Amino acid sequence: MAKGVHGLSRINWRSIFGRKRIFWLFNLLLSLLLGGLLIIAIGFDRDLKRIPPDHRIGNRESNVKGLKEKGFPFSFLVIGDTQGSQRGEDLIKLALRNGQYSFMIHLGDFVKKPDRWDHLYFLTEMTTEVKPPFPVFLVPGNHDIDYTAVRIRDRERRMTREGFDSFYGARSFHFVFNQCLFILTEIDPQNPDGYLNYLKGVLSTKGEGRKHIFVFIHYPPKLFEYIHDFFPKEEEFYSLLESYKVTACFFGHYHGYWRGQRNGINYIIAGGGGRLKETQSEWGKFHHILKITASPNGVTEEMIALQEGFSIEDLFEERVFVHLLPALQGRVWILYGFTFFIMIWGIGSLILLIKSFRKATHSL
Repeated sequence: MAKGVHGLSRINWRSIFGRKRIFWLFNLLLSLLLGGLLIIAIGFDRDLKRIPPDHRIGNRESNVKGLKEKGFPFSFLVIGDTQGSQRGEDLIKLALRNGQYSFMIHLGDFVKKPDRWDHLYFLTEMTTEVKPPFPVFLVPGNHDIDYTAVRIRDRERRMTREGFDSFYGARSFHFVFNQCLFILTEIDPQNPDGYLNYLKGVLSTKGEGRKHIFVFIHYPPKLFEYIHDFFPKEEEFYSLLESYKVTACFFGHYHGYWRGQRNGINYIIAGGGGRLKETQSEWGKFHHILKITASPNGVTEEMIALQEGFSIEDLFEERVFVHLLPALQGRVWILYGFTFFIMIWGIGSLILLIKSFRKATHSL
């Protein structure tokens, strides 16, 4: 008797889950996946068209003029190496919920590749999703500009130095806020002395009598034992900062956190805004953004951190934006047409799957 029951249950299993039902179930799941990707792409296309022409992401004088000086104390945010990740966006949003800030400075590598569409993705996310209520100033990193003109094969998509200037403004930039001097400068591998000449020029003309002076560069010097990249004229750099009594210098590039001092100058690496490298040391390896508060007598540093985690958005959104949208520019109607087709396909698969299941259960 038990054997017969066992045989009957086996027949029922095969009846309910036959090949046709598996086929229609597969079609339904595939239509849901493709439909979801197409809906994301349509949303991105709409967001891309909504980027305001007067956005406050970048190094333009108009962004400085928009700053509101309310005296001391004041706070600003520092983050680095987000590389278009959801983790970086989450850090900024978390900081926005927990304080008031005058502006934010990104230490570079805010995109994954020096591709114009990666930059459009960054601008779209910042202006339509993150929506910081203050200017965001940018230090160019090695992922942001194709300095060697070999990383991006398509010339029209390659982010050059001139392209960066048109997107965001000057690659080296400075401004004065509440009697404090802020200097952002790139290190161009084909002009290694340029950053130092820029620093000398700004400090010599704007550095005297400031309450605080802050410097922001993507590449860190070799004060940090895990840094092995070339930092041009390092000793001259230290001497210049010491002669003007710079308050602090911030760096990215290393995907983690470190701070140290040399002759009274604070050196801080804050490159934990996005992907953490497995090949990197575990020391200081966590996602973070810094809140810096300046007062007349000193500067305090507060860290806002997140545990490492996986985001499904990182897996799909950037790829959909960077790979699908460029192919459909000027032909967005294709997105809507495919979406309609996928919806009909999915609804049809669902109807046939339900009918097939009903037929199987009635025949038992």
